[in-house]
Amino acid sequence: MKKNKRIIFATIAALSLAAPMTAVFNFDNIQTVSANHQGTKVWLQYGTLKYALKGPSGRVYPAGTKVVRELSNDDKPPISLPARPFYLTLLIGGLPGMQTLQDYGGGEIAQAYVNYEDWHEIDYPADEVVLVQNTEDPTDLASTDFHPVDSNNPNVPVANTDALDHAFGRFTGHLYHWKHMSIADNKWGDTINQRYDAAKAMGVPQSTVDALTKEINDAVTNYEKTGHLVSGSSNSGNTSNSNPSNSSNSTAKPSTASKSKSRVVRLCKASYRYTHKGKRVSKKLLKKGSYVKINGKTYHIKGKTFYRIGKNRYIRKVNVAKY
Repeated sequence: MKKNKRIIFATIAALSLAAPMTAVFNFDNIQTVSANHQGTKVWLQYGTLKYALKGPSGRVYPAGTKVVRELSNDDKPPISLPARPFYLTLLIGGLPGMQTLQDYGGGEIAQAYVNYEDWHEIDYPADEVVLVQNTEDPTDLASTDFHPVDSNNPNVPVANTDALDHAFGRFTGHLYHWKHMSIADNKWGDTINQRYDAAKAMGVPQSTVDALTKEINDAVTNYEKTGHLVSGSSNSGNTSNSNPSNSSNSTAKPSTASKSKSRVVRLCKASYRYTHKGKRVSKKLLKKGSYVKINGKTYHIKGKTFYRIGKNRYIRKVNVAKY
């Protein structure tokens, strides 16, 4: 989960040109980029800036500046990933297999500004390794707001999402107290996390961000007045409370001590999704810090406790933050 805070690098003196670059971070002021995948492999894609870009600090990064991005997929990623940033500075590494370790960096550059190479896979380093280090400026490190010096070059819009974040905070603040949601409410709520994440992707225009901000604020205001997010529905049945154990081949059974109230929860750890038979759905993790909607019941699958987040989709209870 991205945190727009300072990153402080300490330059290490007396290094030879052949020695690897090293950096020291103030871990109280850090921008989290991503966690390693199972502590074994990581995909890297390097590139260079097509033309000179200016950051919010006023510093200019010339054409040809080397940048990099990473993914922790098992399979080779698509060569083009428009929503995923390249970084001006990126450090990776740490003891393999530890979910608490993260990679750190900043200065997010849109793919449209980069001449990029093919992906290549490396062993995740056991020690910290600096892949690129083009800036130590905390303003630029915490920003996505980079634009061409020459106005004749294509520009990628950068939206201000502060109001959107505030609106989404209002929304999630109410969700823990939901009691009687209509079918329309649940349908709306089932899509809002994905639409919120999409609106914060690189290159999304301000008009799209503002429209979603208004939609969320209107829904929350309507909920505060009427008890429903979406107007015009009298059906208060909560569709997410249906019991998947009614299926003839379901092995997930709700706990007798579980609650039945639907609510949204925050993940305290990255989480895989599973079927009712305990089979992992994919190797893609739900991000730590993201919000998911559960039906309030717990299910026991292969001796472990799960929450249901959708039709035949479950997450481990231990990955959910306690409230």
